[in-house]
Amino acid sequence: MTYKSSVAVTALVAAVAISGQASAKERLNFAYGYPNNSAIGLAVDAYAEAVAERSDGEIDVTGFAMSLLSLPETSPGVRDGLADVGFVLPPYYPAEYSTNLFLHEMNLLVNLVENPTGKEPLAFTGAMVEYTFTKCPECLDEYKAQNQVYTGGGVTPLYNLLCKDVKVTSVEDLNGLRLRAGGAGFVRFAEAFGAQGVRLPVSEAYEALDQGIIDCAMLSAPELTNYNLHEVVTDITLAVPGGVFAGVSSANVNADRWKAMDDTARETMLWGGSHMTADTTWNFYTDDSAAIEHSRNAGINIHKPDAELLAAVKQFSRDDLKTVSALFKDTYEVSRADEIASDFEPLLAKWNDLVKDVESSDDLQTLIWDQVISKVDPATYAQ
Repeated sequence: MTYKSSVAVTALVAAVAISGQASAKERLNFAYGYPNNSAIGLAVDAYAEAVAERSDGEIDVTGFAMSLLSLPETSPGVRDGLADVGFVLPPYYPAEYSTNLFLHEMNLLVNLVENPTGKEPLAFTGAMVEYTFTKCPECLDEYKAQNQVYTGGGVTPLYNLLCKDVKVTSVEDLNGLRLRAGGAGFVRFAEAFGAQGVRLPVSEAYEALDQGIIDCAMLSAPELTNYNLHEVVTDITLAVPGGVFAGVSSANVNADRWKAMDDTARETMLWGGSHMTADTTWNFYTDDSAAIEHSRNAGINIHKPDAELLAAVKQFSRDDLKTVSALFKDTYEVSRADEIASDFEPLLAKWNDLVKDVESSDDLQTLIWDQVISKVDPATYAQ
């Protein structure tokens, strides 16, 4: 072999090695059924940055807003590998995620806090994440059955009534209305007040309101701007039905991709999950008052429930929490429903204390990481 040919071979080997190193970089797509400028879209951007920084650029995440998969398509899409990571809403799939859905149904506890601080959604997201990771093997098994790995959650602010040409301030005003419901608990709320609960993805609420298919949507205020609902909503009733939407798996990873990663990469994905949880929750939390103020300035009527309606909402919350365990045992075979409900309430009380000093998304992420996710072993988790 001549010197020139030897140099050429050496150069070729080096090029192949460099190419191999380049191809080893993890490139992940993240599907989410929200606009890219929404609370969720901004959280996905922050997630990608956090993962890139933690991995020294070895893991590159690209978000796909409302394009790769819609909200109802995300769980099966992540399962089948159409997306590597996805923003999954378990209440959309009650048969597949019955235990996770039951945990979400505990959300009415926020209506019963004696001395609310406004930070109840922050506490609920912490309690949901801790319970799912550490006390709910059934929850994790449900994700495993769908070829997914849970890495984080998220919680909305309190739910309101976002209505078109309807004013609701009394118990009587609810009778006969058609209300968009994002989960079984909200359907039960509607029926308890003589209304009809209509199951619709949030992405379809605009058209449903605009065409008169529904009278009101039970949603948190940030969805007014996330989905431009302020263009069709004329009236908002605050704190009815109350509660939060906590059925959020904000960064589920395809299990095949997860298992193909090394421990360092999996730890990075868990780190990203803590950021996605905190940013999703905090973005909603801070967007809440801004969305209400924007609506007021746009001429939308803002109503407060009268004392009788507010008391009725609290009473519904108490009654529903007493009966939901039996409902889920009978309907979805959640055998530990009573135990889960008993365990979750004191855990939520703990988190209500923990979040008192939280003043930023970074504070919340640090709390969730230190208290829960940092203790998850990437070498054995979801293996």
